[in-house]
Amino acid sequence: MFGFATGVVKKVNPMDDDAALLRRYADEGSEPAFTELVRRHVDLVYGAALRRTGGDAHRAGDVAQQVFTALARHARKLSRHAVLGAWLHTATRNAALNLMISEQRRRAREFAALDSARTAGETGAEWDRLRPVLDAAIDELPEPDRAAVVLRFLERRAFADIGTALHVSEDAARKRTDRALDKLRTALARRGITSTAAALGVIVAGQPMVSAPAGLATSLAASSVVAAGISAGFFSTLSTIMNLKIVTAAALSALVAFLVGNHVGSVRSPATPAPSPAEMSRQAQAMASLRRDNERLRGEVVGLNADVAKLTEAAAAFAAQRAAPPPAPAIAPRGPTIGLARWEVQQAALNNLRQIDAARKQHLIEKGQPAGSITELVGRARYIKTVRTVDGEDYSKLSMNPDEPLTVTTPDGIAVTFDPTGANTTRPEFPPEVVRAQELGAKIQPAINQALSAFRAANNGKNPPNEQALVPFFGTAQEGADFVEFVEARKAAGL
Repeated sequence: MFGFATGVVKKVNPMDDDAALLRRYADEGSEPAFTELVRRHVDLVYGAALRRTGGDAHRAGDVAQQVFTALARHARKLSRHAVLGAWLHTATRNAALNLMISEQRRRAREFAALDSARTAGETGAEWDRLRPVLDAAIDELPEPDRAAVVLRFLERRAFADIGTALHVSEDAARKRTDRALDKLRTALARRGITSTAAALGVIVAGQPMVSAPAGLATSLAASSVVAAGISAGFFSTLSTIMNLKIVTAAALSALVAFLVGNHVGSVRSPATPAPSPAEMSRQAQAMASLRRDNERLRGEVVGLNADVAKLTEAAAAFAAQRAAPPPAPAIAPRGPTIGLARWEVQQAALNNLRQIDAARKQHLIEKGQPAGSITELVGRARYIKTVRTVDGEDYSKLSMNPDEPLTVTTPDGIAVTFDPTGANTTRPEFPPEVVRAQELGAKIQPAINQALSAFRAANNGKNPPNEQALVPFFGTAQEGADFVEFVEARKAAGL
C-alpha cells in the first residue's frame, strides 16, 4: 500500500489494516477500531445474510449481529487470519444456517403439538390437571423467563410486542419464550404434570381469557388509592432503607412480618366471619410466597453487603492513588542522530513542539489555568502519552503560557522554535533533492490516486507489490514517465 498524501510512499502489507484494527480492539478495547472494521465489512456480511435468509431483512440483521459479535469475541485469534473477509463470509453462512434450522424445528414442534392436541381431544382434561399448579410453577421461573411466559401465554401478546417489552428482537423474543416454556415444563414435571414444551404452550394458550367481574376495576382502583395514601410513609421509608443497601436480614424479616400483620388486621374486623377453607388455602399460599420472598431478600442482602465492602475498598484505593505524587513525565531518553539529516531533526522537534502547544492550550481550556510544568501534560493518562526526543533536547523548561513561543536546542546546537502566531516558527532546511521530490509528488499525486484505483479494480482490491507494477495503470504515457521520475527523485533524496 502507498501513502502518497504527504508525497512520501510508505509500503505496508496489504493485509495488515484489518489485522492491526483487530489487535487494537483486542489489546486496548478500542471501539473506534472495531467500528471501522464493521464499516468496512458490513456490506459483505449483510448482503450474504440477506441472500441466505431469502431476502428477509429482519433476519439478515440478526445474522449480521451474531457474526460481528463473534468477531469481537474472537478478535485476538482472528487478527492472525489471512483473509478476514473469507472468515466473515463463512461465519455468515453458519449463523444463517443455525437461524433457519432453529426456525424449522420450532415450527415443526408447534405443528406436532397442535396435531397431537387436536387428535387426542384431551385438552380440557389436561387443563383441569394443569390449572391448580400453573401459577405456582410460573412463580419459580427467573424474572426474564416469567415475563416471557406471562406476555405470550397469559396476555396473548405477539412476539413482536414481547420483543419491544423486553428490548430484544422478535426472533430473540421467540427464542427466549421457547426456553422459558421448557423451564416451565420442568417445574410442572416436579408436580406430576408431564408434557412436551410445545404441547404445554398449546394447552395454556388455548384456554379462554378470564374476565374480571364488572365494576371490579373501579372498586380496586379506589381502594388502592386509599391504601396507598395510608401506607405511603411506610413504603417510602422501606424504599430508602433498601436504596442505602445497609438493611440487615433480621430487620427485613421484621418489616415483612409487620406488613403482613398490618394488612390482615386492617381488612378483618372482629365481626368478620371465619374464613372459608378456600380462603385459608389462598392465605397459606400467600404466606408461603412471602416466606420465599423473605429468603430471597436475605440472599440479596448478603450480596449487597459484599458489594458495599468491595466499593469501600475501591474508594480507599482510589483515594490513595490520588494522594500519591504524580509520576515523572513520559519523555523518552535521548535518541541517536546517526543517519538523520539536519532537516529531519528540525522536523521531528517541530512536531513535538506542536503537540506540546496543543496540550497546554487544552489544559487551559479544561482547568481554567496554565499547567505548572510539562509533567501535567505528558503521561499515559494525560494529553500526550509520550514525547520522544530526537537529539537529547530538553523539553522540561518550556513555558506553559499558550501565547509564548516554544524553543528547544539540541546538544548538537540545532535550535527549533514553534510560534503559535506563525511569525517565528522554524522552517526545516530541506536540501534541494528533498524539495524536488516533494514538488514532483505534489504534481503527480492525482494521477497516482487514479492509477491505484485502476490497479485495485483489476486485481480484486489488492494493492501493487511495488512501484513498477503501478506504471501500466496510468492514464497516459506522460503520467507514467512522471511517476518514474518521482520514484527516482525520492531515491536520490534518501526517502
